Amino acid sequence: MTKLRFVAALTISTVAMSACAANNTPGNQTSTGPSSSGGGGGGGGSVTVTSLWGGAEGDAFKKVLDAFSSSSGCKANYDSQRNDYATVLRSNLQKGQIDVAILPGIGYLRTLVRDSRPIFHPKTLSDLGVSNDDLKNAYAASVSETGLSSGTVDGTAYAVMVKLNSKSTFWYRPDKFKTLGVQPPKTIDELIKLEQTIKSKGDVPQALGAKDSWTLTDWFESIYLRQAGKDAYNKLFSPDGVWTDATVKTAVKTMTDILKPEYIVGGDMNAATGTAFLDALAQVFGTTPKADMYYEGGFAGGIVLGQINKAAKPGETIDFFDFPSAGSESGQITIGGDVMAAFTDTDCTKKFVKYMLTKDAGETWAKQGTIISPMKDVSSSVYPNDLTKKEAEQVAKATFAGFDGSDLMPAGADLGAALQTILKDPTKADTILDQFNKDAKQAWVDEKPA
Repeated sequence: MTKLRFVAALTISTVAMSACAANNTPGNQTSTGPSSSGGGGGGGGSVTVTSLWGGAEGDAFKKVLDAFSSSSGCKANYDSQRNDYATVLRSNLQKGQIDVAILPGIGYLRTLVRDSRPIFHPKTLSDLGVSNDDLKNAYAASVSETGLSSGTVDGTAYAVMVKLNSKSTFWYRPDKFKTLGVQPPKTIDELIKLEQTIKSKGDVPQALGAKDSWTLTDWFESIYLRQAGKDAYNKLFSPDGVWTDATVKTAVKTMTDILKPEYIVGGDMNAATGTAFLDALAQVFGTTPKADMYYEGGFAGGIVLGQINKAAKPGETIDFFDFPSAGSESGQITIGGDVMAAFTDTDCTKKFVKYMLTKDAGETWAKQGTIISPMKDVSSSVYPNDLTKKEAEQVAKATFAGFDGSDLMPAGADLGAALQTILKDPTKADTILDQFNKDAKQAWVDEKPA
């Protein structure tokens, strides 16, 4: 995904997470200046953390900052930037105004590290007193490999994954399934048979918000991981990826088989590619539903409960099943995560980065109902509602959690647009993949300085 796409997705995530925190009242976010002192402990000092989060999601993160301030003696300030986030970050870095920031994409982290101007360089985690062993000891086993790799550039660790959501949650209407006498599928073949059954009984199987093309990259990634495995997945979303490989073509064919127009609201792919993510979600969980299932990440449940249909009842009119397997593999999921990097190495900055790896930080945040924590000591019991508990348990049980592949891609490689075109005319898949393979190769070259 491109940096701009990430910002759009994070905006949606903000809405979603706000919905999960139903007891929080969204507050106004005010920007504060950067820290002026690095001293920690009893001597005071401060650290300013910059992110896009606002509303209830921003309020939830402030709880973490307050807990850090109380335990460390450092004052934690919050700088919420809601517009043109990626550009504002670079501008503020150039002015030396950022201590710690949530970064808009892994590709963005790579461009900062490789920039010829030192002012854009994040501190290495070793500069901050955080070792790879510290990260391994902090992350849950299911996300440890991905947590380490997502913050590493050219062999050096720069960032910490601080929160995530599963991208392996397939949302459905339990009440409609009960009426139709059907069960959630375990495999992709069963999913296709389920679609056929639902259609034969007069219902529409799925809604698809393909106008927002990032939803299609999530579809592809979930299918590709289950069919090709984690090694192939990691290779594909790297400079070594070959988008004309047979495994890619198989995953795309499976995707078009699942998303046939007759299984989608409107019965026409042009209609689906004209339907936005939120509108499609409402087609399943709104007050006048048109379909029975919708695939997207864990944040989708929060959007339904907090925005689309506050009367929806978890377990009765909204729930999710695990994204179906391709056969023998089990427990492999995709996730979307946010990474944090530091640009100063003051005492308070170091203390904050280390604090974010602790059980206290993870539980304080998880209790707000806005995130899934990647930290191993955070129990699913601390999550405040059944849907987030279930999502946290899915992540904890995963044998592998692959980071959102399109988040790993450089700007200029628009996988979502390619998938939109393929869905409209699957006969052109080989031609489109051949062009995308060229675009992706060039994008990787363009990202890395000569």
